[in-house]
Amino acid sequence: MIHKKTTHHHKSDEKDTGRAQKIEVITEEKDCAEAPAGGAAEKGDALSAEELAAQLAEKESQRQELYDRLLRTMAEFDNYKKRVAKDKEDLTRYGNEKLMRELLPVIDNFERALEQAKNSPDQKALQVGVAMILRQLVTLLEKFGVKGFSSVGQPFDPNRHEAMTHQESDEHEENTVIAEFQKGYNLHDRLLRAAMVAVSKQPAAEENQEPPPEETVH
Repeated sequence: MIHKKTTHHHKSDEKDTGRAQKIEVITEEKDCAEAPAGGAAEKGDALSAEELAAQLAEKESQRQELYDRLLRTMAEFDNYKKRVAKDKEDLTRYGNEKLMRELLPVIDNFERALEQAKNSPDQKALQVGVAMILRQLVTLLEKFGVKGFSSVGQPFDPNRHEAMTHQESDEHEENTVIAEFQKGYNLHDRLLRAAMVAVSKQPAAEENQEPPPEETVH
């Protein structure tokens, strides 16, 4: 009886050993199956890092390009401001160049008229010559938009007239321009110079008072 029990225990140990070996084989196979997957994951992580580095390099390149473009734009804007400032200065200094050039012949004609007046006693000829020069000058100014306006007989307008004096008048309505001391001019639709004028006013009422009666001395 004792021998049989020993055999039974021996068989049980062999069975357990075989089961343990089977478990080891299964575990090793599982480890072998999982090993390639882990390696693939590590390889995938390495590719992601490379892609991230490439993207970072691309962003850095874009940033540098935008910065260079900003510098160029700032330089162009600075040059633009310098050009505008120079153009403004030139306009201030030379804006009337055309007008001045066309005024020079008028000066020439005045000089010629004065030279002729020295050698000629004929005042009539001098008067005609000066009148011609005046017409030339007026025509030139009109070419540039400068035109005179008449004031005599017009109602007084403080926007166009400067009253130098007020004169009593029975022939004009009150506040009417009756004389012009200096002509007014417009530049296109803007007042260039107001006219200096005399303005009418109503005569003062005459005082018709009877002298007081003489006192009788008793």
